[in-house]
Amino acid sequence: MHRSPFDFSRGMVAVMGGLAAVAAAGLAADLLWQGRPLSDLARFDVNEARHLTNLLSRSSNQILAVVFTTVAIAVPLTANMYSVKFLELFVRDPVNRGMLTLVLVNSLGVIWAGTGQKQDFVAALALYGSLLLTIACFTLVIPYLYYVFRFLHPNSLLRRLEAEIAAGLGGTGLRPSRVAALRTQVAEGIEHVADVAIRSVERADRSTAIESVLSLERVARELWRVKAALPPAWFDADPGLFLGFSSKAVDELAASRSWVEMKILSQLRQVMSAAIPRMHDLVSTISRVTRRLGVEKPVRADAALREMVIGYFNTFLRLALNRRDVRALFIVFDQYRTFAEALCAEQPEELDDIADHFVYYGSVAREQQMSFVVELVAHDLGALVEQAWAAGAPNREVLLDHLLRYDAAAPAPLSGVKKAQALAASFFLLRGETDAAQRVARSFAGLPDDLVADIRDDLLGVTREKYWEVNERRMNIDYVPAARREKLREFFTSLAPTRGAAPRRSADTR
Repeated sequence: MHRSPFDFSRGMVAVMGGLAAVAAAGLAADLLWQGRPLSDLARFDVNEARHLTNLLSRSSNQILAVVFTTVAIAVPLTANMYSVKFLELFVRDPVNRGMLTLVLVNSLGVIWAGTGQKQDFVAALALYGSLLLTIACFTLVIPYLYYVFRFLHPNSLLRRLEAEIAAGLGGTGLRPSRVAALRTQVAEGIEHVADVAIRSVERADRSTAIESVLSLERVARELWRVKAALPPAWFDADPGLFLGFSSKAVDELAASRSWVEMKILSQLRQVMSAAIPRMHDLVSTISRVTRRLGVEKPVRADAALREMVIGYFNTFLRLALNRRDVRALFIVFDQYRTFAEALCAEQPEELDDIADHFVYYGSVAREQQMSFVVELVAHDLGALVEQAWAAGAPNREVLLDHLLRYDAAAPAPLSGVKKAQALAASFFLLRGETDAAQRVARSFAGLPDDLVADIRDDLLGVTREKYWEVNERRMNIDYVPAARREKLREFFTSLAPTRGAAPRRSADTR
């Protein structure tokens, strides 16, 4: 939808030139046909002047009505749908100000030209000036209306808000008295972007809501691009910008120089609250954006920012649990796990905390009788364990403890959790980590034989990697790669007693 002002100006010039050429050709044809000199066009008598004045007056009034009626209806309506910021941006736009001024000046010019017409005097120059202005207004009105409708597209608002935020971030050389105003400009711009997303959710405008979240991601990247050049006063967090935070929390943001990141993530949280459970595509976008920002170099190098990202992932999980939205949990856990895996090489200690959070939210899901979520968390814990062992993380044994103790508080063994543990055992056997595999085997001690056999048969019966329905992960969480299937058989064989039954074909093979 975006075009530069140069494209718009070039289009207007082309239209005006075309109309002028047509008008000139028509006049030339009439003059040649009638054999009249060109000077006849420059002379008016009183009656001709009055007739032309009336014609110009009606025309200017029509243009004035069209332009101002369109603006008066379309702009407030769009602002009410998305953000009141539309009104401010519209008034500040030079094209809008120029066109509105032009039609007003044209109407005043026609009135002035009319006052100059007397019984014995014709203000010819004033009439010619009004005629030219009226022609210009008629020429510009259609391109201008097109410009207005493009201007009112929500993506246009998002681009302008991004530009305004970038301008606020770029004001590094200004005097200290201006820094506070720039901080407010940036914070309010971020809030307006989030407002567009929230109102888009209310209107079921999926594409605009997603674009708003991507806009916040671009703002974060722009911040990190210029952050090193920002003056120290920039990072003095204003308590008025964080009304829901305590003064101590705001002071911590100032000390860690992270108030803008907190503002962005807090607005993503507001959008997430609006999206659950109404718009899962937006839930996915927010989770992905949070994960992408979390693995960027500025976050990986800053413990405070990593803690912030982890905290907001936990907040997203709490929102989804409170609303019992299984699909949202499925999405957020996937991105949260992917984020944790990306930290494994450089910050393996973070995996311990994240695994602890997984266990906690899994227990909350168990209390709410959301059995699928409980099993999903077990598989994601298993994936974190495998990542830690593959990377040789120093805390890999602790992560395995989280997985093996995950269902300790359950009143009865959960087959989905035991499946995740068995899959981890096959991973260990494939890598020759027999001690770790034996730890998993000990967690199966005392289980009923038929339960162990069912778990074995279900896992070995899954032969398709992709799930038979379309979901965000596109993977069957119980699928065992071919290289690990024999190791999985070996693991179950090592458990005594085993039933030795042939694997049954489960519903997962559909």
